[in-house]
Amino acid sequence: MVRLKSKKSFTLVEMLIAALIMAITLCGILSLYVSCIDLVSTAKNTSIATNASQGLIDQIRNTSFTQIVDNYDGLNFSVNSMPDNRGVVYIDDTNPELLRVTISISWQQKNRVIGADKNLNGILDAGEAGTNGIIDSPVQLVTLIANR
Repeated sequence: MVRLKSKKSFTLVEMLIAALIMAITLCGILSLYVSCIDLVSTAKNTSIATNASQGLIDQIRNTSFTQIVDNYDGLNFSVNSMPDNRGVVYIDDTNPELLRVTISISWQQKNRVIGADKNLNGILDAGEAGTNGIIDSPVQLVTLIANR
């Protein structure tokens, strides 16, 4: 008597379940990939805005102390290498010997605005700021300049 060996294989139901698990896994990986692309774009724009802010702070430091408030307080500017952006300079001159300079840059990335300046006009509108009275942003550099 010859004994036949049984062949082991997957059933159709097992194959469908495996394909479903693989599809769910691929969707998760693709979602992660899209999120990483958005984070790379945010990091790039943050770096560009930070460098532009630092350059403006250096320019302000090279200005005469008596002319800083007249030339830079409330200054609206845009960064050329970033699309749809607006920066603003705030100078707190309550202490005549020490100026507090704050530079804040907001920009649009895809369908959302990064920063509190929702309409990107560089002006503090109702509903755009916190309790500090200035436009807040993830790129907000603050420095103190002393009268020498």
